[in-house]
Order: sequence, then structure tokens, then C-alpha cells
Amino acid sequence: MNSGSIDIESKLMEYHQSTQFHLNELKEALLQRVHRLDCITYFTYALHLAHDATEESFCLGSFHIQNIGNQPLTNPFIHIILSQDAPFSLHGKFVNTQTSLSTRLTGGWERMNDRSNRFEFHLRPIDKTSIQPGETLLFSNFQLDWQPSNSYFGSMAGILFCDQYPDGVAALNSININGTFSTGEEV
Repeated sequence: MNSGSIDIESKLMEYHQSTQFHLNELKEALLQRVHRLDCITYFTYALHLAHDATEESFCLGSFHIQNIGNQPLTNPFIHIILSQDAPFSLHGKFVNTQTSLSTRLTGGWERMNDRSNRFEFHLRPIDKTSIQPGETLLFSNFQLDWQPSNSYFGSMAGILFCDQYPDGVAALNSININGTFSTGEEV
């Protein structure tokens, strides 16, 4: 054999080894990605603000939990927290644990904490125990309402908990509402 063909074979072997090394690195990176967990949570909402003491103001909203990873999220539950000074009342598709209606409420949620606490709501979906990759779970069409008889401020925050995130995933946004009520009288 001449030295030219040995050089080519040597270079080919070197490229083959280099290619194998890079393929192994890519495989390792993909294996690490296979078990990646990702989710985002956020609120969407619309407001109706009354400028009359006889009308009620309200906020209609939904809390979205989106699994953007490639593994299911199991046993999800959420905490909805209203600020302590909030004049809001929360209404939505949730029932208390003692209610027999819970088995018939499609897309509903079950309240797991004491219902006398009007500032914290620990909710789990009634008919859902996992969120599959690419799937979105909603606490939909809740309503906050209040009477604008004084100046007011309040906020609503949300956190998702599940087996994969025992410390929780906070929502990307919160709902913050404030206003000044005027009686319309000149000072």
C-alpha cells in the first residue's frame, strides 16, 4: 500500500471516531431531555368595572395549566390566593368535599381546604388525575365580584402543585385590580 491510501484511511478512521463521539454526546443530551418536565401556568381575564354604587363590578377569568414538557404531570391541584385586603368574592365551578354534586360536575374542581377561608382556595380537578404532554387543564370561568362603594385594591395569585412539582409552580401573572370610587359630589 502506498502512503496516500494509508493517510486517507487514517483520516477516515479519525472522522469516524469524531462522528461517533459527537453522536454519543447528542444521544446523551437527548436522553437528559427525555425526562424534562415543563409547565406554565397563567391567568386570562376580563373586567367589568362599575362606576355606580348600585352596580357590581366583576372579573371573569380562567387559570391555565399547560404541560409543555414531554412527561405527564400527575395529581395536579392548585392554590388560588386572594390578598387579605381584597374586597372580592370568588365563585366558580368548584364544590366542597362534602357535596354529593361533585361526581356530576364535569370540568369541575373540588375544594380541599376549609370553606370558611375566603382568601385561599385549594382546588383539585374532579375528573382529571394527570395532564398529558401538550395538554392544557383549566380552572375556567371563575368570577370575582365586589361592590365599589370605597376605593379598593386586591390581587389574585395562583400556584400549581403536582407530584413532579411538590414545591409548586407560580403563575406567570397575577390579577391585580384597584380603583377609586367617587360619589360624584363636588368638594
